[in-house]
Amino acid sequence: MAMIIFGRRKVRIKKYNNSHIKCEECGSFQQQFSVYQEYFHIFFIPVFPTSVKTIRTVCLNCKDTFNQEKVNHYLSITKTPIYMYSGLILFALLIITGVYANNESQKKRVEYVSSPKVSDVYLIQQNDDGPTFYYFLKIISIDSDTVELLHSSLQYNQFVTNMTDSDFFVLDDGFKVLKSDLKVFLDDGMIRSVERDYDAASQFMIEK
Repeated sequence: MAMIIFGRRKVRIKKYNNSHIKCEECGSFQQQFSVYQEYFHIFFIPVFPTSVKTIRTVCLNCKDTFNQEKVNHYLSITKTPIYMYSGLILFALLIITGVYANNESQKKRVEYVSSPKVSDVYLIQQNDDGPTFYYFLKIISIDSDTVELLHSSLQYNQFVTNMTDSDFFVLDDGFKVLKSDLKVFLDDGMIRSVERDYDAASQFMIEK
């Protein structure tokens, strides 16, 4: 089982050098302010920043580490960098990509079902008021408003994108339906995918 690494970390997001503030310890004017942002991460990828922002000060001459004069000022002017939201941005992009891919896939299904061609292969989802199962249908001929289909020899208990090596289309298991029936199958959610122009070495080519 994979381990999910998550937690909180801090990273320096800004550094300021100030030559106008006098060090209370040595009297030099070499103050450095470093601002740190706490963030929540998953697999060390920043997901979102927390509200905790801290600052460290140091005199570059004597290394004294306390000067309160500009601490609040630098904390207030330092903005959280955009990369602190990397996880949320990636998650949003994944959602957008998924929605777009699903829409394109749906458009392709509608187009292919509306204009079927010989050798089109449909992945069919069916449950018949019982457990959901899947199988493939392949168009072997088209005659006016009728299509002839072959049934795959196997059924699957989960969504698949291709036939297993032991599966094939059964030549003596053909049947005919109207083109309009295919649209009904699509509207009812039975046709989950349509494959066309697949490789000649595809398992979809095998008929026995």
